[in-house]
Amino acid sequence: MIERVLIQKKNGEFPTVNGWVAWCGFDRKAYPISFFEWPDLRDGRVAVSPTTMVVGGVATVLHALRLLGAAPETIDFPELLRPYLGRRVWPATLGEVRARFTGDAAEPVFVKPREVHKAFDGAVWSAFRDLIPTAHHPDELAVWASDVVSFVSEWRYFVRRHEVIGVGHYNGDPFTAPDRDTVRGAVAAYRPAAPAAYGIDFGVTTDGRTVLVEVNDAYSLGHMGLRPVPYANMLEHRWLELVSRAHTG
Repeated sequence: MIERVLIQKKNGEFPTVNGWVAWCGFDRKAYPISFFEWPDLRDGRVAVSPTTMVVGGVATVLHALRLLGAAPETIDFPELLRPYLGRRVWPATLGEVRARFTGDAAEPVFVKPREVHKAFDGAVWSAFRDLIPTAHHPDELAVWASDVVSFVSEWRYFVRRHEVIGVGHYNGDPFTAPDRDTVRGAVAAYRPAAPAAYGIDFGVTTDGRTVLVEVNDAYSLGHMGLRPVPYANMLEHRWLELVSRAHTG
């Protein structure tokens, strides 16, 4: 049970629309709400407990969950959903990917951080110059690498308790939607290992295939048009699942 909700602000304002939508949702649910700024949490001036839910950016919420021993592992590409990827995706290190571009021209590859969220923005690398923005990161940094796929459109499906409760378009042609049966099949396939709430992103490729882009945990999920109360419910259910596992396991 949530007794209080702490929502992150920056310089007295909501840093993103996600915080504002969450505030609207929890306010409509009549939850007690307080606000905090990152230095307050970082320096221990904000008390965190399993029943005091923290809403904010990914790094902020992860910090709070770590304080409670409840931080989850990354779920970008669950094993159960690999048949829906439609491309090769493999774990690597930054050094391994860099080595591909030290000799002759290499095949382009999409690269994104695997464990350190937002260490850099995921991007397609096709030449040595593309590595420059990550020059300050060590070779040991864990990343995901994948074949390059060209998407016509990309969509997020919001899943709570194994049911799709909403969908948001976030890139490309809004009139080109993923195949609904493929999405339903993926949600059903993921059910044995799925968290209480998550976002699952699908894209339509230039050759008309519907493929999985990635899965996003709901503990700090962008709302992408989801209405306030359903959005608040997703954040709440995932928080409660994580803290209850940590304190009962």
